[in-house]
Amino acid sequence: MSKKALFKKTERVYMILTSLGLLLNGSGSLWSGLNEINHIFEFLSGIGCAMIFIGVIGIFRLRKNPNITKQQEIEESDERNIRIREKSAYSTFFITLLMLTVAVIVCVILGNIIACIIINIFMAVHVLSYLILLHFNNNKM
Repeated sequence: MSKKALFKKTERVYMILTSLGLLLNGSGSLWSGLNEINHIFEFLSGIGCAMIFIGVIGIFRLRKNPNITKQQEIEESDERNIRIREKSAYSTFFITLLMLTVAVIVCVILGNIIACIIINIFMAVHVLSYLILLHFNNNKM
C-alpha cells in the first residue's frame, strides 16, 4: 500500500471515530435531558466525548507527522511484535476467563442468580469465540 493511500485510510478512520463520537455525544446529551431517570444516555454521552477526543488527537498527530503511519505499519508487521501481541492476547484470554469464573462464584455466594446466568453466557461466548477463531485461523494458515 502506498504511503499516501495509507495516510488517507488512517485519516478516514479517525474522521469516522470523531463523527461517531459527535453522534453519540449529541444523542446522549439530548436524551439525557429528556429522560432524567435513565443514566445510560449520560454514559453514551461520555463515550462520545472520549471518541471525539481520540479522533481529534489522532488527526492532529497524523497531520503533524505524516510518517507515523508508515512507522506503525512497519511495527505491526515486525515478527517480534506479532509474537508479543499473540502472547499477550493468549494470557489476557485466560485472565478474563478466570475473572468471569470468580464473578460467577461471587454471584452464587450472594444469591444473585440472574447475574450468574448472564456471566455464564458471557463465559460461553468467550470460550466459543476462542474455539471458532482458533479453528478459523488454523484452516487459514
